[in-house]
Amino acid sequence: MDDVRQLGEMLAHYAESETHKKQLFETQSAVWAERISGLFDQIDQWLAPVKRPGLLEVSREDYVAFGASVPVETSTFKTEKLTIEIAGKPVEIVPEVMGAGGLISLAVMGLTAARYGSISLVCQPPSTDWQWRKTNGLKDPDTFVFDANFLAQQLQSLIPRERG
Repeated sequence: MDDVRQLGEMLAHYAESETHKKQLFETQSAVWAERISGLFDQIDQWLAPVKRPGLLEVSREDYVAFGASVPVETSTFKTEKLTIEIAGKPVEIVPEVMGAGGLISLAVMGLTAARYGSISLVCQPPSTDWQWRKTNGLKDPDTFVFDANFLAQQLQSLIPRERG
């Protein structure tokens, strides 16, 4: 009977730890969603003076973040993604599942010219600053402070140039 009692204690302990993990995830998710929403508000403010229908538009839509270890079917992290449409080309900023230590990572799609590169926006708590991280191959990523001027420089590369 001792083994049965031990089994019961183990199950109770497991249930408590799962409840704690769920509460921690929900708390972190709320902070994460708030940070992403704040970033999207900031981007919208930065681009407000230059928005033009058909030339530069910013939109947001509901999105469920997922990743390799958390498929979209089981992900409970509901957030939004941001789309910047510039000169007919979409740039999407899409949240990925929260990383270790509350790392927030958002994939930036539609800007990379490198064949195997990727661009992401990263915020590692307790910092509240966002970094633009460009990864290309096996070398260490290039990181830049993400601000209005940096975003404008990246978007300028999508505007077709006159040839002549």
